[in-house]
Amino acid sequence: MTTTAEPRADLAALTLEPADTKRLEGLVQVAARLTGPLEESLQTEAFAALAERLPARLREGIESFRDTPPDHGLLVVRGLPVGDIPTTPSTYGSNVLGETHPSSLLVALVAHPLGGLIGYEDEKSGALVHDVYPVPTDAAKPLNSGSTLFDFHTENVHHPVRPSHLGLLCLRPDHDRRAATMVASVREAEPLLTAADRELLRTDRYRSRFPLSFTRGLAEEERPVTEPHPVLMDGPADAPGTRVRFNMHNTFGTDPEAQAALERLNRAMHTVHRAVRADRGELLLVDNRIVVHGRSDFTPRYDGQDRWLRRFYPYPGELRGDVLVRTGGRVLSKDSYARA
Repeated sequence: MTTTAEPRADLAALTLEPADTKRLEGLVQVAARLTGPLEESLQTEAFAALAERLPARLREGIESFRDTPPDHGLLVVRGLPVGDIPTTPSTYGSNVLGETHPSSLLVALVAHPLGGLIGYEDEKSGALVHDVYPVPTDAAKPLNSGSTLFDFHTENVHHPVRPSHLGLLCLRPDHDRRAATMVASVREAEPLLTAADRELLRTDRYRSRFPLSFTRGLAEEERPVTEPHPVLMDGPADAPGTRVRFNMHNTFGTDPEAQAALERLNRAMHTVHRAVRADRGELLLVDNRIVVHGRSDFTPRYDGQDRWLRRFYPYPGELRGDVLVRTGGRVLSKDSYARA
């Protein structure tokens, strides 16, 4: 579908001063000297101490966003140092930057106030930092590596342990500055729904297929499907308010009435959505509990200068050892669905 309204322009933005950018560059250089894989480094006191030294303006802005997110659930940070960037890859699975690239260490530091990075064994081999760029063979697919409209979705809608937030750091914008990250908050969309729809969306009359990014190589009929779940739910007592869980490419109602309510919710999301066209060194932080996001269509050239983002998943708190690939680690096992 196409968007049903022009995007809203208001958003929360934080622009770093040159001194803040310089300080971040220094912290990244120190982080690069820590030994061991990134997953292990994140658990060390040395890394935690570095994260505590984030520029005050940045750290306080992220903490405020974490504790009292705005209704639109989005924070934009500008002026981040991303290091030297090679040509944009165009084949799936390219890992040209690695864990020690300045942008990898930067997002790990930024994610720390939000709880630290997590990964999933069955998505991009458990990487904690993902590369998002267009791939010719994925152009028409609902994937981050596609280039057609990617409709609204909760990140990792199928998983019981979903990231609390989503981070997207721009290394390089698309040629035409057309590609936009679309975000829409349930706090702003829910009032547009009828009471009957709000009630229906809170029932277990929805299921979600595992996304394509977790099921590469499987035929459509082979992709697993979740147990029934609600699309809208209430947050805990210490963080009240409606939360949302759906993916318009993978979530479906188990009956026509439920499906119609889901489609009306998606139309409401398009009505209230915001579109952000990020430039180099700009970071989008999205509250994955109250916001769904998507991407507009754009035209890649596959010439080494296409749009390139780094994606990461912050998650607060400890993870039980029985859902992890390695005890004490930050990567969820591919068998964690049944145990989480």
